[in-house]
Amino acid sequence: MIRKILIGIFSGALVGMFVTSVIDTNTNELSKLFLTKITAASIVTGFLCGLYAHFSKSKLQVFFVSIGIGVVIFYAKYILTNHDFDALTMGAFVGAMLGSTLAIIRKIKQSYSIYSRMQKRRRKGFGNYR
Repeated sequence: MIRKILIGIFSGALVGMFVTSVIDTNTNELSKLFLTKITAASIVTGFLCGLYAHFSKSKLQVFFVSIGIGVVIFYAKYILTNHDFDALTMGAFVGAMLGSTLAIIRKIKQSYSIYSRMQKRRRKGFGNYR
């Protein structure tokens, strides 16, 4: 559980800094990119998406719910801070990026566990019919 939340927070910080660098082209320093409202909202979105990814069984559901979480968080940020950027589009983009990151990590982990199980069975002689 902690691993998925940390992945969500870390990828939220990276996506938030990316979105900030695309929208605000005047910022060059990494510390200024990290200390913005967009990055803070992305980190909160990453935390909630990681928490949901732990409890969900479906990768597609994680993706769609992450989009919804992103929209809600960024719209709440818009209401609280009156930030003049398009909150719904940014929330949907950040949620989609975080949801796809968490779904891809789950798929890689699932494929690796299936592969390692298959390798164990092959070493034991399962599948050698010659």
